[in-house]
Formats: sequence, structure tokens, C-alpha cells
Amino acid sequence: MVLDSASILVYNLDMNDTYTQMRIWRTTLQTLRRIYAETGESMIAIVDRLATQEFQRLNRAERQDVQVQVVPGEAE
Repeated sequence: MVLDSASILVYNLDMNDTYTQMRIWRTTLQTLRRIYAETGESMIAIVDRLATQEFQRLNRAERQDVQVQVVPGEAE
């Protein structure tokens, strides 16, 4: 039992703090691999770029919603 715990600790020491594991669908992995094959862009860079683009799109949509607010007219 002690050996199992020690091997887990040694395994985790080598992991870089800037990365984490993520579960994705197999079809998404296939798509990422195809994008990598066609562009040479790493899969982590693809995921980062797509997440950043989606976040920016959401922020733009939020700002547009705020800008469209109707100002109440003067009372008669």
C-alpha cells in the first residue's frame, strides 16, 4: 500500500503547474487532431484559441446588450 501512494506522489511531481487534465468527447479529439494535421497548431493552442474567441464573443454580446437599453422618454 505504501508503494502505491509513493508512486502517485512521484508521478504528480513531474506535472507542470500550468497544465491540467480535461475530459473531451472522442469526436472533439478527432476534430482537434484533424485541425492539428492541417495547420500544425498544437491541440492545446487550438483549445486555448477557441476558448479565448468564445469568451471575447460573449463579452461583445454582453456589451451590445447594455448599449441597446432604451432610455425612458419625458413624462407628459
